[in-house]
Amino acid sequence: MRASEKIPADRRTRRKLDWEDTRRPAWVMWLSVACLVVLVAVVIALSTSDRVSGPQAVNGDTLGITTGEEVPAYVDRARGSLDAVTGDAPRWALVTPDHPATVDDLTAVFSPLPDIRVSTLLAGGAQQAVPEPAAGHQRADVFATARERAAAGAGAPVDDPALDVLGVVVHATPADLTTLAQTPGVLAVEAAPQDAVFGRIGFRPVAPPEAPQEATQEAPAP
Repeated sequence: MRASEKIPADRRTRRKLDWEDTRRPAWVMWLSVACLVVLVAVVIALSTSDRVSGPQAVNGDTLGITTGEEVPAYVDRARGSLDAVTGDAPRWALVTPDHPATVDDLTAVFSPLPDIRVSTLLAGGAQQAVPEPAAGHQRADVFATARERAAAGAGAPVDDPALDVLGVVVHATPADLTTLAQTPGVLAVEAAPQDAVFGRIGFRPVAPPEAPQEATQEAPAP
């Protein structure tokens, strides 16, 4: 019996078979291209979306005068918000001066009430976050610094009446808010609900008689 002969492998045929085994069908390639096109379209759409590139709309409580509301009606409504408060937990509130307030006006109102947290000043269509006075400083220093910062940002002199404050956002107990509402120089104090979240509250300060009513503004995070 003749010994079986070993037939040498055809390398060319082997390479062809290996390539065919690893080749993907044409539809796989077209599916990948389609997915890439869809991904690019989604990225472009999101980059121009108002939810990504634009400021988020206020989605919560709003404090301040409403469009078409008379000032006396707002004052009554603000007083009602204080009367409706229950409990002793601190809450956010909008304080309206009886006229656009200067640094001296704000100091006279808030210095006698050190337990009230003054958070934000509304003036000139902008908002100025204010910290609590550091050791060795007083509220007057904080208000003066905020005024200077606002003037620098607006490119206006520090004594420009347009920088006078139309509203003050505070955080305080109902008792302190009631005391504040009775303080000379204060027109109204409107209390927010206890569960109102700072940063999701809109503010419409009472504008001076000669100025148009400002649009609702969203407060910055503290």
